[in-house]
This record gives sequence, C-alpha cells and structure tokens, in this order.
Amino acid sequence: MPMSRRYIWSELVPYSVVGSSAVQSALVEHGVTPVVAVRPGEPAAVARLVCSYREAGLEVALWPMLDDADGRWASAANAERFCGFVRALLDDLEARAATPVALAIDLEPPIERMRRLLRGQLRPPADRGAAAIGHYRALLQTLAERDISVFAAIVPPVLVGSPAARRGWQRFLETPVDALPFARLSAMLYTSLLEGYSRQLVSRADARALLDRHARAACDLFGERASVSLGAVGIGALGDEQTYRSLAEFGDDVAIVRAAGIDDIALFNLGGALARPPLSDWLRVLVTTPAATTRPPSTWRAALCWHFLRAAGRSADVLLGADRS
Repeated sequence: MPMSRRYIWSELVPYSVVGSSAVQSALVEHGVTPVVAVRPGEPAAVARLVCSYREAGLEVALWPMLDDADGRWASAANAERFCGFVRALLDDLEARAATPVALAIDLEPPIERMRRLLRGQLRPPADRGAAAIGHYRALLQTLAERDISVFAAIVPPVLVGSPAARRGWQRFLETPVDALPFARLSAMLYTSLLEGYSRQLVSRADARALLDRHARAACDLFGERASVSLGAVGIGALGDEQTYRSLAEFGDDVAIVRAAGIDDIALFNLGGALARPPLSDWLRVLVTTPAATTRPPSTWRAALCWHFLRAAGRSADVLLGADRS
C-alpha cells in the first residue's frame, strides 16, 4: 500500500479542519495518513480534500459510512447498500480526478445493534452472510481493478480462538472478515473503551494484558497484513466512549503493539487529538515510540475474558449453524 504505516482516523472532524494548513502540515511533517470518514452527499468536498493532501505530498485514505439509519458501518446487514454507495462515490471522485489510493472498510455491526450489544442485548442476527460476502467480494474486485488498496477495521472478538470460534463471532457480529481478501486488517484494540464499556470491571492492567494478547493473535493470523488501531483519544459515533487519561497511556499502548510484532498502527481519533492539543504530541508518540522491552503481566481478569471470548465464539458457531456462510 503506497502510504505510511501510521494513520489517524477522522470520523467527526469537518473537512475544512482536516484540510486546514495547521492539521495538514502536522500530518505531513510526521508522515501520518489521515483516514477520513465520508458520508453520502459529500463528494465535492472530499475531492478537494484528496487533491489538497496530494499536492502536499501525502495521500488521504477514505472511510465510507452510510447514514445511521442504514447501519453506518459496513456489515452483512447493509452489504448491497454499502457497496452501491462506495461505487457511486468512487465514480464521482474519478470524474473529479480525485481517486484515492486507499479505502477503509469498517466492519462492525449496524450502529443501533452495536448499542444494544453494549447494553447486553444479545439477539442473534438474520442469516445473510453468503449474499453479503458476494457483494463485498465484487466490490473488492472492482477496487483492485482501479488500483485502490482496501483495508478493514475489525472488532477484537474475531481474533480469538480456533477457526470455529472466530467464525462464530464473525457470524454473530455480521462481520465476514475471513472471507474477504483485504490488503490489511486493523484490529480496533481500544483499551480505554474496554475499561469504559466493562463498567470498570476491566482495569487498565487487564486492558494492557488483553491488548498484548489480541495484538499477538492478529500478528499470528495475518502476518504482514496485521494492523492495530489504538484509542480512544476522543469520542466517536457512539458518543459515550471512555478516552485515554493521558498521552502516556497511548504511548504505552503503542509500545505494547510494536513489541507484539506489529508496526502498522492507527490512532482513533483526530477530533480527540485536536481537542487535547498539541496535535503534534499525539503524532510524535504514534510515530516515534519504541517497542516495549517486556510484555504486560497477565491478569486473572484478562485470562478470564480471553477464555470467555473463545467459548462464546464456539457456542455462536454451533448455535448459528455450521452450514451457514
């Protein structure tokens, strides 16, 4: 992928701010690629942003998102609509000479279902995996023909356990990771969110141990295609995300991931870094932090979480049917 190996997700920041001279200069100076959310109805502004960064010597990766009513993120639930949106977006950008070099597909459950899952409402999804995989494979083929590199953002449970356990999680969460040939797969290993959504049952020490386990699992599964997204420094679409307490926590996470063998790292998100200035400090830590010299110590809660995820994935695979795609 002809881009840096350091990225920053930009979900809610206006294009005028992402394209401002101050933000652009900081990202170019540190060689950090912005991954910018694109919603329906915004191609002209997106084209200007892509061209502006290209002229400055840095590419922009685009992060397509649907309206919340359509699920927001890519999943089996909205595959046809999502793929249609991406095709139309790229046709428009190509006509404006602003085709991006890379695209991020954020594989998560639809946003309202994600909110229910975080509240403990665990209703299984409809069976629509096979049709969704067909839509996404066709889209990836189209993007390959346009020489656009595609990477996926993936949720942590799909990294855990045996092939059956991982398949179970992918079916339950409607995120068909293994069936699609992504150039890179960025696991969203947000330690601050793990603490927050566990209602503080998971401590910082537990989250560090789980970050290490997940990062090493990603490295084992994906090899050179493995990437990790870290955070959160600011809130995102859910609106209630717990964030890093300090820059030092973020640096600690970067060091853990690099020690696990992954040097393709993104920070979530630009809005939070801008709200907690200076932006250059967050970018410096993202780029220059060395690998940790020791692994985080294991904790009993981290081990329990890991074993629970494995067992739950196997159960989901059985309950959802081994013959489903």
